[in-house]
Amino acid sequence: INQNSNLETKMTLTSILILSFLLVLIQITIPVLISLLTNNVKLSYLFSSRDNAANTSIYIDRANRSLKNLFETLPIFIGLIFLSIINDVDNSLLAMIWLFARIIYVPVYIVGINYVRTGIWAIALICLIMMSVSFL
Repeated sequence: INQNSNLETKMTLTSILILSFLLVLIQITIPVLISLLTNNVKLSYLFSSRDNAANTSIYIDRANRSLKNLFETLPIFIGLIFLSIINDVDNSLLAMIWLFARIIYVPVYIVGINYVRTGIWAIALICLIMMSVSFL
């Protein structure tokens, strides 16, 4: 039963890792979608060499900052997931909470709900800290 549990934990952590990569792909497209939907950028611009800066809006800028914020913590998250799998440490619940927090963070940041955004960011950070502590 213990070996089955370890396999299930590894599969769960692997699924969470794949979903986090999907989050990155989706989050990369959000500024482009906002640009197209708000007519700030023409489709022809997206197919160009983009030598000139595009018109942006506050929402596009927030989406880009949200993505940059994800890139700051994603390498740590990926490392912790790999360590969890290698060392048979069950961090799946914390990893799932981190992923949900990061998913919720995006629209909250784009819409501009400041204190809620900071709270969600703190939850994600606490998850990373708790995942790290589980190896001590």
